[in-house]
Amino acid sequence: MARRVTVVEALELACPPSAALSAVWDLKNVERCEVKADAVVVHPRSPQEGSYDVRGHFAGVPWRGRFEYQLHPAGFHSRDADVPPADATVEGGFVVTPLGADQCTVIHYEQYVLAPWVAPLALLVKAYLHRSMKRELRALRRLVVRSTSKTTGG
Repeated sequence: MARRVTVVEALELACPPSAALSAVWDLKNVERCEVKADAVVVHPRSPQEGSYDVRGHFAGVPWRGRFEYQLHPAGFHSRDADVPPADATVEGGFVVTPLGADQCTVIHYEQYVLAPWVAPLALLVKAYLHRSMKRELRALRRLVVRSTSKTTGG
């Protein structure tokens, strides 16, 4: 049974790519958008990288994690902290793809290496992730719309 679960969701936004990137680069928005996160504390090491601690619930089960992040020109990527990249069991991020001056696609991806005892539930985990990631992208859309209406006076 496969232990690696990868889920990708995408959302088109009617906003400048820079507005979507600003929302994605603000790591405190993980707390505002991520269904599985209740609280986030960000520890930047430089303008482009750092770590963040998360406390939350995964399908109702409490969890805590620490993640390393890197901001890049198209978005950000994060993975388990305190382990070599090849040993990460959780990673994910966002990529913003311009579709024009006032439109873009936001791609959200997450990948998990499940514990052996969870592997038989991989299809349920994947379904849960698709559902939660769609909610996260809708929350991101609300943040971006709110921020662009403030800057345009709308």
